[in-house]
Amino acid sequence: MFLVLAVALAISLALLPVLGVGCGDEQDTAQDTTTTEAGGEDLAAIADEAIANVTKSDAITMPPTIKEGVLQAGCDTAFPPFEFSDEAGGYMGFDVDMVTALSKKMGVEFQIVPTAWDGIIPALVSERYDIIMSAMTITEERKEQISFTDPYIEANIAITSPVDAPVESAEALAGKVVGVQVDTTGQFAVEEVEGVKEIKKYDTILSAFQDLEAGRIEAVVNDAPVNAYIIRDKPKFANTGEIVTNDVYGFGVKQQNSELREALNQALQEIKQDGTYEKIFAKWYGAEEAAKAVE
Repeated sequence: MFLVLAVALAISLALLPVLGVGCGDEQDTAQDTTTTEAGGEDLAAIADEAIANVTKSDAITMPPTIKEGVLQAGCDTAFPPFEFSDEAGGYMGFDVDMVTALSKKMGVEFQIVPTAWDGIIPALVSERYDIIMSAMTITEERKEQISFTDPYIEANIAITSPVDAPVESAEALAGKVVGVQVDTTGQFAVEEVEGVKEIKKYDTILSAFQDLEAGRIEAVVNDAPVNAYIIRDKPKFANTGEIVTNDVYGFGVKQQNSELREALNQALQEIKQDGTYEKIFAKWYGAEEAAKAVE
C-alpha cells in the first residue's frame, strides 16, 4: 500500500531542522537530512549503507542507454524532498536515493541531468536522457506522450497557507491568488476550482513559496509531501487543506523503451523485497511511515 497524506504530517516530525542553501539566486533548499528515531537509530546512515550494498541483479538484462553504462535521469532539481541541491555540486533527495539503488540493481552508473520542469517530457522524447526522475504524477494525459514505471509513492495535493489566514478546502480558494508550479497536478487541480481570483504559475515550487512568504499570494497548491518538507521550519505556514487525488508517482520512460521500463520495474520490485526501499523511505519520512508504505 502506498503512502497518503500522512506523509505530509510526518515529514516535519521525521526530519530535524536543517540549514537552507541557495540553489540559483532565489531558491532555498536544505543541507542536512539526517533522520533519527526516538530510539536513537540514524535512519539516514542505515539507508545509505543499504544503498551502498545493492548489487547487480542476475534477473535484469540491461538494455542500451544513451550513454553506454550510464542511466541518465532528467530532473527538476528544486523539488525537495525528492530532488534538490546538496550544496556540494551534487543532488540529494528521495528520488535520488531511489534511482541510485535502482541503477546499482541494473548494473549501471547514475547521472542527473538538471532540466526545467516545463520541458522535461519533450527532452525525454528527444533523447536528452533515459528517464524522468522528478516526482512525476502518472496521468492519462502524460501517458499519451511517455510510459511510466510501476508507481513508487503516493501523494495527495496540499493547500498551504498562513496559519492565521488558513485556506482549508478547494472551495475556499475562490477569490484568492494561488501559486502553483507550471504544468503540475497542483495547477490542474486549481484550474478545476471555480472563482479563483488568479493562478500564478512558477517555474519552481520554491519560487511560489517565496511569494507566499512575501504575501504576494495567499496559498500554494502542490504535492503534500513537498509542501510539508518546505514549510517544516516555517511555523507561520501549514498544510491547511487537502485536495484528494490519489496521485501516484512513476519514473518516466520513452514509450518505445519497454525493455528499460521492465528493467526498472524489476529493480524496483527487488529493492522492495530486500528492504532497501523501506530504509530509503524511513530516511526521508520516518520509520512509521515507511512501514505503512510497504504494507
